[in-house]
Amino acid sequence: MLRGSVEPAPATSAAEREVGERLAGPVFARFSSAWWKTHEWPDVLGCALRFSTRSELALAPSGHDQDLLLATIRHPLTTLLAPLSTHANDYLRNHYFGVSPFRVAPLGRVKLRLAPERPAPGGQGRDQRLDSALERGPIALTLEARCDQLAARYRPIARIELVARVEPEPLELRFDPFASGRGLEPCGFVHGLRVASYAASRYARGAT
Repeated sequence: MLRGSVEPAPATSAAEREVGERLAGPVFARFSSAWWKTHEWPDVLGCALRFSTRSELALAPSGHDQDLLLATIRHPLTTLLAPLSTHANDYLRNHYFGVSPFRVAPLGRVKLRLAPERPAPGGQGRDQRLDSALERGPIALTLEARCDQLAARYRPIARIELVARVEPEPLELRFDPFASGRGLEPCGFVHGLRVASYAASRYARGAT
């Protein structure tokens, strides 16, 4: 788990800057793999973000927090092919997508993408590469949005700088894909499937 801060991306429209300003403040990021925890075989990687009102990491999001769960899957139909295009040995050598759309006022229905500024330096495995990147300075990422149309282009809305690890990471920590306190509201078929899967996951952990 990494912590850092968010600021609006420069040179954006008034609407895009408004969204960036809503996201500004402390942020926490967790990079993860889907299948292989101890091997770096072909896999899908994920990045979970929490845009928070607090500088300390809480176990669950508050009413004003925004959780955003992204993965190296461009579209639901490419899920099975995603491991082939994912660089499983470097978290910072991939783009992370919201997979399904979000409703974001005043932008409307958009797709989201997280773009690292540069790959990580060398290291023995993706976790060590991430630590090596931190040692060289803040890890910079750009959160981008585009209209939910094939011809639309991604445009920056917020710039993220990760500066340190949160240790130890609480075992009870959970991200909620429906925590939308900053106005990024999931919509679409895939997000709808998450309602049942997330509820089942919480039940399995004994949550009420």
